[in-house]
Amino acid sequence: MIGEIDAIRTVMILYYVLMVFSLGLWVIRDARTRGSKQPYTWALVSVFTPIGLPYYLYKRYRNVGLEKRETTRRVDRVLATWASASLGAFLLAAVLTPPDPFSQIRVMLIVFLVFLPGAYLLVYRGKYRMLQQSIQI
Repeated sequence: MIGEIDAIRTVMILYYVLMVFSLGLWVIRDARTRGSKQPYTWALVSVFTPIGLPYYLYKRYRNVGLEKRETTRRVDRVLATWASASLGAFLLAAVLTPPDPFSQIRVMLIVFLVFLPGAYLLVYRGKYRMLQQSIQI
C-alpha cells in the first residue's frame, strides 16, 4: 500500500511539473516571438494564477500588443501540444473524479492519452485553423 501511494505521488508530481514546465515555456516563447517585453511575467501569471492563462490567450487572440513576428517552430508546437493535452486532462480529471488521488491520477492519465492525439492534430498540425474557418470564428 505504501509503495502504491509513493508511486502515485511521484506520477502526480511528475505530471504536474511537466504540465507547468511545458505551459510556462510555451508562454515564454510565444510572448517573446510576439514582441512582449515581459515574457517571464506572462509565464508566471499564466501558470500560477487562475485567470492568467485565459487573459494571455485573450490578448494573444485579439493581438493587443502581441503581434507575431516569427513563424512557429517545431519546439513551440511540441510545447503547445503537450501543454494543451496535459492541461485539458488535468482539468477534466479534476472535474470528473472525487478528490481522491488514486482515481484522479488514473482518470487523468487515461484522458491525457485520449487528448494527446487530438492535441497533435489540432495544435501541432495546425488543424485548428481549418476548424476555425469551418465554424467561422
